[in-house]
Amino acid sequence: MEGFHFHWQQSLDKALQAIELTGLVDNPLAEMLANLWAGSAIEAMGGDEKVLRQHSDASLAAAERLHDRVWLPLVLGIRSNFHSALGEWQTAREFSDRGLALAPRQPNVLSFRIMLEYQVGDLEQGEIHLDRLIEVVREADRGSFATHLMAMVIPLVGRISGASDRFDIVEEAAEAVLSSPSATPFVAARARIGLALIAIQRADTAAASEQYAWLQVYRQPQPEFSTDRLLGLLSQTMGKLSQAMSHFEEGLAFCRKGGYRPELAWTCCDYADMLLGRKAEGDRSKAASLLDEALTISSELGMRPLMERVLSRREILKA
Repeated sequence: MEGFHFHWQQSLDKALQAIELTGLVDNPLAEMLANLWAGSAIEAMGGDEKVLRQHSDASLAAAERLHDRVWLPLVLGIRSNFHSALGEWQTAREFSDRGLALAPRQPNVLSFRIMLEYQVGDLEQGEIHLDRLIEVVREADRGSFATHLMAMVIPLVGRISGASDRFDIVEEAAEAVLSSPSATPFVAARARIGLALIAIQRADTAAASEQYAWLQVYRQPQPEFSTDRLLGLLSQTMGKLSQAMSHFEEGLAFCRKGGYRPELAWTCCDYADMLLGRKAEGDRSKAASLLDEALTISSELGMRPLMERVLSRREILKA
């Protein structure tokens, strides 16, 4: 419950106590969940990658001892997302393949695989998995676990591809999540992120202000999509550029500390966009430096959509 309410230090403290207790009994489910939440807390607080990997390994080992098709695919999906956040695409794909083989319709596995495919530019495969996720949501109860994931994933990949044709689905899904009396901040945040990205793409100042107010309170850095970058984009949409700069800088620091290179590259590009639009003294040179870093990372990691975006921005700088 601490984790579902973004009380990460308290969540970590209790998870570590639970891990200690699991040494006294043979309870792989408790062991898996305790290590899963410990890893989530460390990740959210920008903790040590080595310790994070240890909890991830322990969680996966416990899930494998369960021999079921519920918890193991979930953990495999989360492990896939962890490697994607580091730009380790092949390892992420291997864990994702294992998860999909066990549970082809597991929402977590599908969601993280969708984002992976879009990051590397395989939009056709991304669409196949996205259509499956939408199908899963339509067959589930209103406001289900799959619904809040879909509400976030569609706008996230839309940010990469520029597509907005499914935003009506997102708004309906987000409304279902946010109207649920059982929606914790952890769940509501996914719906809010989706609505925030739609507001940014539509340049809707009022909607951006509404989502900023909520997300600023429940501000949770995420390796696959930094809340700091999102707050920067919302601030930019609201015309508050100094505020946007502060958020982008915090996003850069979080990503560099955690080694989250894909998100670092996207933050560099979005930050550069804001500076090129602001046109204050020194903005062009800083934007050029940020674009160089984004291009280096995206080229090394094979992030084709971002590479194309950065190259188009560099052409603007040359003009």
